[in-house]
Amino acid sequence: MEEKTNYYWKMLSKFLIFVIILIGIYVLYKTTIFYMPFIIALIIASIAEPLIKLFMKKLKWGRKLASTVSLILIVSVIVILISILISSIITESINLVENLNGYIANAYDYGVGLLSDIQEGRIEISEEVMQIAEKSYGTLLEGAKTVIGNFFTGVINTISAIPEWFTYGFITILAVVFICFDREYMIETCKKHIPQKWLKTVKSYGKTTFSVVIDYIKAEAKLSCICFVLVLVGLTTMNMCGIPIEYPIIMAIFIGFVDILPIFGAGTVMIPWTIYLVIVGNIPSAIGVGVLWLIWAIIKNLVEPKMISQQMGLHPIFTLLAMYTGFKFFGVLGLMMGPIILIILKNIFAEIIDKGVLKTIFEQE
Repeated sequence: MEEKTNYYWKMLSKFLIFVIILIGIYVLYKTTIFYMPFIIALIIASIAEPLIKLFMKKLKWGRKLASTVSLILIVSVIVILISILISSIITESINLVENLNGYIANAYDYGVGLLSDIQEGRIEISEEVMQIAEKSYGTLLEGAKTVIGNFFTGVINTISAIPEWFTYGFITILAVVFICFDREYMIETCKKHIPQKWLKTVKSYGKTTFSVVIDYIKAEAKLSCICFVLVLVGLTTMNMCGIPIEYPIIMAIFIGFVDILPIFGAGTVMIPWTIYLVIVGNIPSAIGVGVLWLIWAIIKNLVEPKMISQQMGLHPIFTLLAMYTGFKFFGVLGLMMGPIILIILKNIFAEIIDKGVLKTIFEQE
């Protein structure tokens, strides 16, 4: 009896550890969102650090002077780029929302015409089926209109909330200044207050799990940025050459975002877009988008294997499951967070996974 009790206690303790780690990851995510201005400040400070050290080494400046000049340069560039980007997104989003009814009407007319052609052709379809198809098609388009309209209205409203953004921006800038000015002091203070055992544990995991995850995030972010720039330059060049492409910035951002998602890629958007352009008879634009996707596909196939090691060994079905789970818990951001959390869990519980998760938890040792 005592042996059975010990078995259940061990099984329960292993299960509780697993649950606590999952809760810890969720709490860490919520904490990160809450303190996002400071996270952004830390990223900007990390970007500025090499430039600060360069000024200190080459020009023999003190840390505060080097930090001030570096931050002015970096923040100026970031503010200019973001201002241009936000202005363009607002303009394109407003135009898209205003023209959405026309797009939906054209798509509806095209679909109804296509169904009529099918009915009059060789394949005979009953009148009842045609009515159901037409009604379903209309309902589908109305749903798509509502979703797209709400999304871009939300984008406009979010970007328009400038006062709140100023507050976050002011806090972020102050945090960047403090981090850059007193980086060494902050590092030493953290080391002083954090137990040595914790530091050793973090270092051991940092060399394995977190270093892998950080490298993965950096690589995906770089690829997504390259994709965004390539698509934006390509679409803008097409417009300048007289090949009409509507909403180039919105499409470039959307394609760059989709490309960063595991399993998916730029082709998920650009191939259907090319097919749509062919169907509506816009052949020059279709060729341009198709060629642009082909160029990116070649570049990505050449660069990605060197930057990312086969999606960190995750099978596509588990990656898809992680994306779905992340989406249900965290929304759109969860599409990226899910696979990252799965990579962390995979590395932390590598030994348990090799033995078998359920076997390790439930089998008696």
